[in-house]
Amino acid sequence: MENYDYLKITLASPTQILKWSHKFLSNGNSIGEVLTTDTIDFKTFKIQNGGLFCQRIFGPVKSYKCACGKYKSFRNQKIICEQCGVEIINSQVRRYRMGYIKLRFPIFHFWYLKSKPNILGLLLEVEGLEKRLKTNIRGLNSAQKAIVFSQFWDKRIKNIKISSIIYAFSEDQIYVYGLHWQLEQYRKSRKKGYSNYSIVGAKRNKELEKKAKKINPILYEGPPISLTGSSLIYKELKALNINTEIFKTRCFILVCSKVLEKEKPFYFQHEWSEDWEYQRITKIKEEAIQRIRILENFKNTGSHPSWLALTILPVLAPDLRPILFLDNGVIIGSDLNEVYKLIIMRNNRVDDMIQLGMPGVFLKNERRAVQEAVDTLIDNKKRSIPYYGMHDSPLTSISDSLRGKTGRLRQNLLGKRVNFSGRSVIVVEPKLKLNQCGLPYEMALELFKPFIIYEFNKKNGTLFSQIKKLEIDFTLKKKDSVKIEEKKPKSKRIFFKTNLFQINKSEILPILLKILANHPIFLNRAPTLHKLGIQSFEPILVEGRAIKLHPSVCSAYNADFDGDQMGIHIPLTLEAQAESYNTMFAPYNLLSSATGEPTMTPTQDMILGCSYLTISNIKNLNGSNHYFSELEDVLKAYSQNRLELHSNIWVRYKEKKLNSLNILKVIKLKDNSYIEYYTNLQIRKNFAGKIIVQYLKTTTGKVILNYTIYKILNLL
Repeated sequence: MENYDYLKITLASPTQILKWSHKFLSNGNSIGEVLTTDTIDFKTFKIQNGGLFCQRIFGPVKSYKCACGKYKSFRNQKIICEQCGVEIINSQVRRYRMGYIKLRFPIFHFWYLKSKPNILGLLLEVEGLEKRLKTNIRGLNSAQKAIVFSQFWDKRIKNIKISSIIYAFSEDQIYVYGLHWQLEQYRKSRKKGYSNYSIVGAKRNKELEKKAKKINPILYEGPPISLTGSSLIYKELKALNINTEIFKTRCFILVCSKVLEKEKPFYFQHEWSEDWEYQRITKIKEEAIQRIRILENFKNTGSHPSWLALTILPVLAPDLRPILFLDNGVIIGSDLNEVYKLIIMRNNRVDDMIQLGMPGVFLKNERRAVQEAVDTLIDNKKRSIPYYGMHDSPLTSISDSLRGKTGRLRQNLLGKRVNFSGRSVIVVEPKLKLNQCGLPYEMALELFKPFIIYEFNKKNGTLFSQIKKLEIDFTLKKKDSVKIEEKKPKSKRIFFKTNLFQINKSEILPILLKILANHPIFLNRAPTLHKLGIQSFEPILVEGRAIKLHPSVCSAYNADFDGDQMGIHIPLTLEAQAESYNTMFAPYNLLSSATGEPTMTPTQDMILGCSYLTISNIKNLNGSNHYFSELEDVLKAYSQNRLELHSNIWVRYKEKKLNSLNILKVIKLKDNSYIEYYTNLQIRKNFAGKIIVQYLKTTTGKVILNYTIYKILNLL
């Protein structure tokens, strides 16, 4: 397997598309072009030749079997059937072998046609990017000012829409917007400051139109069909020299910068004084910077702007857009098949119109229909009016099948299912430690099935190596004519296909516990946005089907218990297990690597529970004023329901005397000892003043909290 440093995605040239889809066979025939809209014959259920599922183009449906049935064996591999013309090959080729449709006119890719900023507009300099910088209008008469201001502010002049040129909705709009001009003639006319467009919503200026006609009469001539619509844009893109355009644009950016900085002599040639003039030049400079970025990307990737138009449309492999036959007789298929049919039908209609010499208006409308059909194939939902199928729902395009969580990239390529993994809902279990998680018994059986089978057969002497050894020993002893007893295995040997749930749980459980004792697992919650999204834990077998987790760990996962799911993965190698213990263990991820703040902090019910546990004493509760010598005695009394959670109790206090206590009273006893009474403390001393014993007044809840902390810190 080759190693790659990076993956680069670039535009595909028409030549490259033909390399993918066009093929010459050993008999001299060429295949690849899809000519008809046929898929299958619904009477005989046979695949039609030359259509979207043609076996000649995409390969046989059944491996090493041609369409007519003459060849049916692997021995005939790479032979081409003389009758049906199908190549004898593995049917897997139908998952990657492509076809193509030869378009009669260039069709522009929808992604670049509707992009922001408009790539085509920036490349052709027709959307906002003006070469004229001169804004000094002093010394001009009113008519000249009107011409200049119409050039600056007329939105129809400033933003000629590439999409309007390509789609060309009606003959009137063609003449209103001048969509069939040669762009070079348009630029020459713009440099002279003339325009035959009116400001949006205003009447047309007939005097300016007459002047524009005198300067450039080609603007009002009816052009040939090769210079209209997408063909015009394609012609201009093919004429672009990337190196020359990069040099010109860089010089233009330099001039804009010097004019904005009022640097001589550029400022005197393009003098400006108003704020709107400054903003206009700044915007022109920004668009020029965007243009040079696009041009440099084309240069670095070895692409050409004309490749933005499709002259050869690739057809996806048939197994990626299948037709399925259900048991009830219903036939369902991919929406892409319907779109490909639409494209082929409209493209063939354009070809027929050209051969019949149909008027340009009909041809223009049909070309627009082909463009819309290709747009539907590429990205149907982002069109202004999506194309709907039979069930009144937008057809699924190629972009729809790629994008999103359920798309082919995230669902099938990045989100593949792997062995030794599972998935389930998480629930809270505060009794677990931070390094533990509750693993359901049923899930553990499936995840650790190979380990269980190995240990089970090893324990019962039914491993393959053990059986082989018994056979060798038996053979040797048989040669020595020694009478031996046949050694039967203690239990039946189990295999991977064996259902472990049918075996007695008492036999499986000890083996499973032994495996889990030294085998960590990974818990992952999607989306894994940072390294704390996947951590390792020690599995603890639990009943049920939910994964149990300590609530303090959930903050790092950004998880809660409202139905969240987590995936379980098993580290197989010793290196992976060592890494899970050393670096990915949950207790080792207490601090966030991004902020350095703790990721495991008590929140919500934990804080509320501690607050309720340590609430102040409440009078007249059962067990008030009882004395206990150890903390464990308090817990036993509480478990036997002899104490309430907030009962006043006295617990023997083994630490030194607390300072700054206000004594309430002193009582002397018969043995000359005495007891000092404080607010929450009782101290008994001997006649010499040495402390014999002291009791601290507290509650059952506070004892439980302190006992838990002492036990964790090993202070008991």
